Amino acid sequence: MSQWLSNLNEEQMRAAQHGEGPLLILAGAGSGKTTVLVSRTGHLIEAGKARADEILVLTFTNKAARELNHRVKTKLGDGARGLWTGTFHSFGLQLLRKNSKLLGLPKTFGIIDASDSAAIVNELLKDLNVSGKAGFKVETLMSMMDDWRSRGQRKAKNDDGYEIALEVILPKYVSRLKSLGVVDFQSLLLKPIELLQENSELLEFLQNRFKFIMVDEFQDTNTLQFKLLELLSAQHKNLGVVGDDDQSIYGWRGAQVQNILNFPHRFDNCEVVRLEKNYRSTPAILEVANSVIKKNKERHEKQLVPGLTPSESNKPEVFFYDDESFECEGVVEQINYFRNKGYKIKDMAVLYRSNGQGGLLEAVLRQSQIPYSVTGSFSLFDKKEVKDLLAYLRCSLRPNEVALRRVINTPARGIGDTTIEKIHNHAEALNISFYQALKRWKQIEIKEGIGAQIDEFLLLLQRLPEFLLSPENDQSVGERFLTWVKNIGYYDYMRKSYKSDDAFTYRWSSVEIMAKVINTFVDRGGKEKKTIRDFVDAMELRDCNDEDSDKEDKVQLLTFHACKGLEWPVVIMIGVEEDLIPHRTLGTDVSEERRLFYVGLTRAKEHLVLTRSLHRKRYGKMMPSAPSRFLQEIPPHLITSYEGGHRPVSAEKKQALLGDLMKKLESQIETQKIDPKQPI
Repeated sequence: MSQWLSNLNEEQMRAAQHGEGPLLILAGAGSGKTTVLVSRTGHLIEAGKARADEILVLTFTNKAARELNHRVKTKLGDGARGLWTGTFHSFGLQLLRKNSKLLGLPKTFGIIDASDSAAIVNELLKDLNVSGKAGFKVETLMSMMDDWRSRGQRKAKNDDGYEIALEVILPKYVSRLKSLGVVDFQSLLLKPIELLQENSELLEFLQNRFKFIMVDEFQDTNTLQFKLLELLSAQHKNLGVVGDDDQSIYGWRGAQVQNILNFPHRFDNCEVVRLEKNYRSTPAILEVANSVIKKNKERHEKQLVPGLTPSESNKPEVFFYDDESFECEGVVEQINYFRNKGYKIKDMAVLYRSNGQGGLLEAVLRQSQIPYSVTGSFSLFDKKEVKDLLAYLRCSLRPNEVALRRVINTPARGIGDTTIEKIHNHAEALNISFYQALKRWKQIEIKEGIGAQIDEFLLLLQRLPEFLLSPENDQSVGERFLTWVKNIGYYDYMRKSYKSDDAFTYRWSSVEIMAKVINTFVDRGGKEKKTIRDFVDAMELRDCNDEDSDKEDKVQLLTFHACKGLEWPVVIMIGVEEDLIPHRTLGTDVSEERRLFYVGLTRAKEHLVLTRSLHRKRYGKMMPSAPSRFLQEIPPHLITSYEGGHRPVSAEKKQALLGDLMKKLESQIETQKIDPKQPI
């Protein structure tokens, strides 16, 4: 038997052996979907159906892409050379980099994030002559703008204020991006589609190059991603997608669950393979998860069944607490309980619906001296220091106006707003880039002293890559990066920006993490400019992570959304109450909220604990809370409930505790000469 097919179960083997034609792999939680993706990729190459460079695998994180690539290369060696694995956005970015001229993009275009996009929209709102503009929410406008752009809408369909405003703002926003020499995240999908639709030769080339296309986490694809896949696979229809509609939880950011629900109807002769054997959780946990998700009506029919025989299968437990303070103290009690059972702290995770629930829990964990790590809260990419330093790196390689404006006077160099506007106006008048205009400062009536600062700034940027990659120093690239940060005065600038040492230390730690990630990239890609460019692209795509963080012995705190794709021996889900899950304001789609709850349940491998408070503070007042409807959907016989908030102590345990107490008392009497007749 092929090395790629050994150790697969019957359904996994059927998926891995699939050849030409559309394929839908419905991969339930913990069913080994990555193994199947790797096996199918390797089998296609080994069987001679495609070379590695004729296979395209699209994922939602570069971490998943790297794992797949590594596992295929481990077995195939040079035979895996050219295999393209990466995210939709990184694929779009590569396509735009190679074909920027066809779209009228500057070769050095940059990528802006949501906060930069919001700043542009805010700026455009100031010039908007629409009644009631002061009441516009930028977030709502941006969400509508994404929807319009994905559907190609340009005109308002009714007299709604937002629609009218957007009809004016959208073309100005697109024009502003072009003048700044940047693209936003949505453009990384929109523009490749535009490119392929308008350039038939390029489309035909890519269709012939990628004979087989595979997609991971297909349930998370949006309208644009699906359109891109249709274009690339239009000739051969060799599109294999892996996903689970029961884990589609990103509708709020554009994911279309209908993509996976309708896939067999969109592609004729589609083979559907169901992976239902779960190799993660105990039978008792799977019973609870199945009982919840079957309440959703619009789904592919499937049922998780245990693929392993565990040594024990404890029923999931539900604990009731009087209020959220007692609930957090109960979490500490749970952590200590499982530590006493032999689990490490990093074997446990505490999940909650929204980040606001984590604050009190963090305080209680700190008080109890339990180390913890918060995942997916305030992102590294959103921190000012990281964005500033990333802009420096961007400007040293491919400068654009957004990045240059961000750092030209940070730390202060005496290059103020008036000077910057003069440069911007000069660039627009001559139809040149902001960077080119900077170098022409003598023609713009800028004072010599300020001009000297501009020259020094430009020289600083020019020398940065050489400084980082210099072989003449025994420091790592990450260490040299931190040295450079201090050399340009940014360290001192940060010191002055934060009043307390704790605040500064916390923010500086983000810079140190950034330095570690640069090191990882250089170790993987080599000491060359291209590696720094790859790092900048990955950071701008928000796809870098500190891969050592999960090795630390800390309890993981994270939201239900952030936990997807992860697993732990012990999972504690808190706040299982109505108005939290489903959420009273965020959970308008109850089916998606139920899927979100299901995702949380299926993260647990051996022990699952659910907690709820009988009272919770809302708007400053303690109010009664009701159990989540999802909790009530679980048949009572599948769970063990503790209404008093504590597990009952067995007679044997009571005897042991009493014995320990008597030993302590006897020791005190002996060492402190306590009179046994005195009351204690």
